[in-house]
Amino acid sequence: MLTAEELKIKLGDQAKDIISSGIGLHGKGQFVLCPVHDDNKPSMSWFEDGLMWRCHSCQSTIDIYTYLTEYQRMSFQEAMKHVAELVGETINFSNSTRKKEYVLPNIKTNQLGEAAIKYMAIRKISKQTLIDWKVEQRNWNGKDVYVFNYYDEFNENRFVSYRGIGKGAIKGGCEKGTEPILWGMWHTVKDKPLVITEGQPDAMAVWESGYKNVVSVPNGAKNFKWIDSCWDYINKFEEIIVFYDNDRPGYEFAKELQSRLENVKIVTHNKYKDANEVLYHIGPEEVLKMINDTINILPENLIDVSKLEYKFLSEVCHDGIETGLIDIDEHLEDLKPGELTILFGRNGEGKSTVISQIISHNLKRKVKTFLFSGELSPQKVQEWQYKQMVGNNKDMMNEVKTKYKIKREPKPHIVKAIKQWHEDIWYLYDKKVDTDFFKTMSVLARRYGVRLFIIDNLMTVLEENAESLYSDQANFVQKCKDFAIQHNCHLILAGHPNKSKQELDPETEKGNLEKTDISGSNNIPNKADNIISVERLFGDGRICDAIVSVLKDREEGQRKVIHYNFSKRTLRFYNDRTHEAQVFGWEKTIPIIINQENKLYKKSIERSAPWD
Repeated sequence: MLTAEELKIKLGDQAKDIISSGIGLHGKGQFVLCPVHDDNKPSMSWFEDGLMWRCHSCQSTIDIYTYLTEYQRMSFQEAMKHVAELVGETINFSNSTRKKEYVLPNIKTNQLGEAAIKYMAIRKISKQTLIDWKVEQRNWNGKDVYVFNYYDEFNENRFVSYRGIGKGAIKGGCEKGTEPILWGMWHTVKDKPLVITEGQPDAMAVWESGYKNVVSVPNGAKNFKWIDSCWDYINKFEEIIVFYDNDRPGYEFAKELQSRLENVKIVTHNKYKDANEVLYHIGPEEVLKMINDTINILPENLIDVSKLEYKFLSEVCHDGIETGLIDIDEHLEDLKPGELTILFGRNGEGKSTVISQIISHNLKRKVKTFLFSGELSPQKVQEWQYKQMVGNNKDMMNEVKTKYKIKREPKPHIVKAIKQWHEDIWYLYDKKVDTDFFKTMSVLARRYGVRLFIIDNLMTVLEENAESLYSDQANFVQKCKDFAIQHNCHLILAGHPNKSKQELDPETEKGNLEKTDISGSNNIPNKADNIISVERLFGDGRICDAIVSVLKDREEGQRKVIHYNFSKRTLRFYNDRTHEAQVFGWEKTIPIIINQENKLYKKSIERSAPWD
């Protein structure tokens, strides 16, 4: 079922006229009178990136869901169904929009006792704030604990977490099976910046300061499952302030949110750990000042260089993405976030092999990966990838007699094992669905945390419009570069060389492709951070099977030529440093799959009829 955001994107700019005619917006040119405040001079315009009307005076926004719920008096579910009908989709709700695997909390709680109230008072959090936040207590696993009820924006309790009462007590715990959402959603308003903290005491500390538009994450700094659950809610806010803990996990938490959500600013104190400590040691005025100062930071397209965070090597040296081809990784010092790599070579000379090896290596490292294949169907991509992952292990392959040949393919339980291993890590673009390419990738980066994007080979799509071929290519490559920077990910773009360059002489030691040989606009090489060519050698007397050349390395400016052999058994490039035999990790799931199948077989025997 499509999410509310996906339905909104599919409706697109149609929402502009639906809202305009429904409310009766009128004005001059692109500006209309804002219906939210007493507007004498048209100050509201259509904001295409957010698919909403936005007022430049009072900052109010009206998207399709705001219009349907606030002006047409629909419930949010009714609004989603209405939008689905407008775009030709059908959605069904089972009592609510939450996912089926989650359950609603069903626990008995008590009012806060004196000990619980006094302990929070020590932290400068008042009894009234505890009441405002609906904090209760209960006995959980033999201990008295605070109960934090997570009501959503529709005032439905969907998650419960616990925290021990008193110094040194447990800091975490939750009701199993409930859906992690942000704590405090029920009392927030969308027309003010939303503050997100790492814990419940910090959210209440911000509340004590007088800033009421605040929520807390459910399970600390390292769990981001709430982003998916709160996706529609979080995208209603024009600005988000992350008040993070002044430690390494807190900093990484803040940077992760900056890369996955839009319009995020971050703040922490340079002396005290979190908002609650600032409240305790300095007072509510300082907490409020920190928030307001952050809100008043320059617009996102302006940077005060004196406040720009300097990236020390010790902090970023482990952020890169490996290719798994050791010589390339050492030379480039990995593929860096925010950069664009162009990988090109003649048809049939190994680009796709390199790409599939990069994918396998990153799935092994649990780096979420996206692939667009302009030339292969999803099934062909999967078939090649799985064969490469299995390699030359004959025990894991079946020999199948086709009409003309005997071919090998992974056994069914091996396919299941590989699928289970990379579940929710590897995504393919479905060309059958007509959606905005970069918006789809943006959702993957922000909502699902994808860090590596590979496009092989979108140039073939652009070539359909020969009239503006070169300008389209240059613009597309620039979009790729901008996307990588904006989402702090790495993007690999595969392409072809100009047809003028012939195949290599089998005895040569260097490739003959140059970065200027990339097919298309002459501006393309300038936009890339790294350029890598792949060239095969054919015929007797060759010194290797392939020459991979690093033709551009923006950081060091050095070239590198690497020789590889190709194995028909494993479908991999290898040399004395990148070995042919690889273990990716999916092999560990084989016993689990076999055990599951044995259980299913046993159940089928138990269900046999008396006459079997």
